[in-house]
Amino acid sequence: MEADAVIGGRVPRPGAAIALALVGTLAAALVTAMPARAADPLSVAAPGFPTAFVLDQFTAKAAFIAGKAIGEGSLPATKHVRELQLMIANARAELRGDADDPWDKLPAPKQSILRALDRLLLAAPDPTADRGRIENPVVLDVAAQLARLPFDKNTPVVRRIDGATQLWRADGSYRVLVGTNLPAAGATTYALNVAGQPAPPGWLQVQPPDKLLLAIPAAALASTLADRTLSHVPLEVTALMPKGTWKFWTSPTEPLRFPITLEVFPRKPFAYALKEAAEGFVVDEKRTLIAKGQTLAVPGCGQPGCERDHMLCNDAPPGSKPVEPAFFTDSAAADPSGGWTGAINPTPGGFCAIYKQRSPTVGRTIGFDVRYHPGLGERKTTERKLRHMRSDPGKEPAEADALAFDTDYQGEVSAAAGTWELVLTAFNKQVYRASSSQAPTTPMLKLAPVERSGDMLRLKLSLQPPAW
Repeated sequence: MEADAVIGGRVPRPGAAIALALVGTLAAALVTAMPARAADPLSVAAPGFPTAFVLDQFTAKAAFIAGKAIGEGSLPATKHVRELQLMIANARAELRGDADDPWDKLPAPKQSILRALDRLLLAAPDPTADRGRIENPVVLDVAAQLARLPFDKNTPVVRRIDGATQLWRADGSYRVLVGTNLPAAGATTYALNVAGQPAPPGWLQVQPPDKLLLAIPAAALASTLADRTLSHVPLEVTALMPKGTWKFWTSPTEPLRFPITLEVFPRKPFAYALKEAAEGFVVDEKRTLIAKGQTLAVPGCGQPGCERDHMLCNDAPPGSKPVEPAFFTDSAAADPSGGWTGAINPTPGGFCAIYKQRSPTVGRTIGFDVRYHPGLGERKTTERKLRHMRSDPGKEPAEADALAFDTDYQGEVSAAAGTWELVLTAFNKQVYRASSSQAPTTPMLKLAPVERSGDMLRLKLSLQPPAW
């Protein structure tokens, strides 16, 4: 009897060699650990649970991940989970004849599909760590994953979706191109659901041999989309497929459903702040510190009964806010406040205090400290608002609460201030800047030359969509 091969420190059971070879063909991105033993549980189900239950658990867990990704505005995370959802739908088509069977009793090649999906779930990126860039096009493509898994070549699948992520639009249609083998596999009819509602037949067009075109009017989605956050619109393509069964008492066709998520950017993707420089610095009003002041040597005033005033000025550190003088000293007086008169004159950086010398011959050293709020190293700014350039004649242009693509805006800053900064924060927390000394940090922000209007500077700008 031939000796069994040892793989990964284990002796496989008889008949498992073919299954292990197939598992070994998975892409490195799908295999993140040593091949699992047949008895090992999945992250969503222990051995013995039906295959349909496992797929349902995958679907539920993917929906949970999608919710977090949408809330964080993470484009890489939403792409990953939407591709995972496509793979789950494709797995349902591949395993549709095994839905009621325990998943761990399936042939090893079919188990490898479930384990690969399980690893994809566990490998979902942290949506708080990487939110991606809105300039990068998003295409859903699982063709490579399908090719590396033991799918039957005749299984109806969806391989690619172009237009799965789009900008908000006021009119026209959201056009989504689905790459699939459904037409070649013999689909007889198709149906499209949009946000849970049946769509008119004209919204889905078959483009043989391998594409479906979904054209969804913008007006039909207007009420489902958000102003400031990503929107995910659930779509579902149902194809009626020949069943290929010889059993005359069963239906010769079966419906296959493929959920597709249309991701739409917010109507107003950018928050903004337009600030101009102002006098002074930002300080921390919650903290109070002491700055040690300079001292002054005061000589005697010369004759009995004489009086002579001396002024001492001390400052807080630059960029801070002086609060009050503190800890007056007089080296020759029993009372530390000595001849301090209480006359205090504020200065831009601190305080001046008057000391009255009444001793004809005794010199002394006087001083005081300054109590202050420390600065935060930032200059004070005045915030300005942008307004829409297009408005009704005779009406003041409306203030913009957030910025949209393909819209013109204008704002004014004080010419006397001399410096200004515009900061745009996208829904996914990307930050773009432009200032009086810095060109825009993204080509999407188009800034016209600044114009002088009286004692104000006028800015005109617009945001162009990313070049996908």
